[in-house]
Amino acid sequence: MMADTLAINGGTKVRETPFPPWPALDDRDVEAVAAVLRSGGLTQLTAGTVAEFENEFASWHGSEHAIATSSGTTAIHMALTALDIGTGDEIIVPAHTFIASATPILHQNATPVFADVDERTFCISPDSVEERVTARTKAIIAVHLNGHPADLVALQEIAEPRGIALIEDAAQAHGAQYKNRKVGTAGAVGCFSFWEDKIITTGGEGGCAITGDDALAERMRRIRHHGEGPVEGQRAYYHLELGYNYRMTSMQAATGLVQLRQLDDYLGARRRNADYLTEHLGDIDAVEPPFVAEHAVHSYYKYICRLRPEAGIDISEFVRAVAAEGTPISRRYPTPLSKQPVFRDFGAAHCPTADRLANELFTLLVHPTVTNSDLDDVVEAVRKVTPALG
Repeated sequence: MMADTLAINGGTKVRETPFPPWPALDDRDVEAVAAVLRSGGLTQLTAGTVAEFENEFASWHGSEHAIATSSGTTAIHMALTALDIGTGDEIIVPAHTFIASATPILHQNATPVFADVDERTFCISPDSVEERVTARTKAIIAVHLNGHPADLVALQEIAEPRGIALIEDAAQAHGAQYKNRKVGTAGAVGCFSFWEDKIITTGGEGGCAITGDDALAERMRRIRHHGEGPVEGQRAYYHLELGYNYRMTSMQAATGLVQLRQLDDYLGARRRNADYLTEHLGDIDAVEPPFVAEHAVHSYYKYICRLRPEAGIDISEFVRAVAAEGTPISRRYPTPLSKQPVFRDFGAAHCPTADRLANELFTLLVHPTVTNSDLDDVVEAVRKVTPALG
């Protein structure tokens, strides 16, 4: 029947209307930015908006310090610099993640060492980390991927006895919890991103690091601002070390304050949408919905499914066919970091799980503006495509 013909083959699409966009900024965000523009205090050096955002973000996490930055990538780089990571040091990072988890290591002339990931959570595997620790290992970057926490206790048991710093990359995991503790608060430092489509945004770009270490916080603030020393009353233009301009603007912070005050509502909506998809996709044999460990509370930045290999469906064909039905879908990190050209000088890494997942994972959207009706279209598209390709 024509109704059952895939849209990619000329059939009728499941959905013709655009999917609800994210982020969903409103008049509160506009007015907050407009107020900053009217004030003339556009930077953290001339106004207190960034400091206000830092205080609220730190308080929301129960952390002593928050250091706002221009992006999640610069937050990680700032943290690595403050931890004195440099030439000759090895940093263990998962092979399956966004590239910004690892490129700051190169900017410090350090060596990325790629670890494999857990086949169910897709987060860094403690067993693989243990195999890769050497006398030169200076830090482990634990990425809370897609909103699911990495196994922090197992990683701390590896890191702490050896004096290895644990850095939490929580760019995709605002509000996720590990054993009833918010991610970003267990390691030496937690790094967050506020890029446009993240769980909250600071006007398109932005980042932050949180820490309970007073000395580390002071140094990160200095590195963020050209390595400039403490200011008492007025700027001394006295620079203690090499730093960068990684500052957040007042306009970004103003948007971030509006967004942060809605974060709990956003997380509730994402979890409800994820639960709805899990319930309605559960009887499709070809698809494995996201796994959530007993110790974890997922924040569902993305809803990541696995296309089971026994279904005999090519992941690229599947994604193209579902997208043609009018519902958003994409592959999830189809090239592991260990195989990216930018890391070619660091040798091949044996990461069989990351390699396999590259050909099995796909992304569906569960952001707060999505309704059950939208999700029904997603389920219908997946349900229509899987038997046709299997």
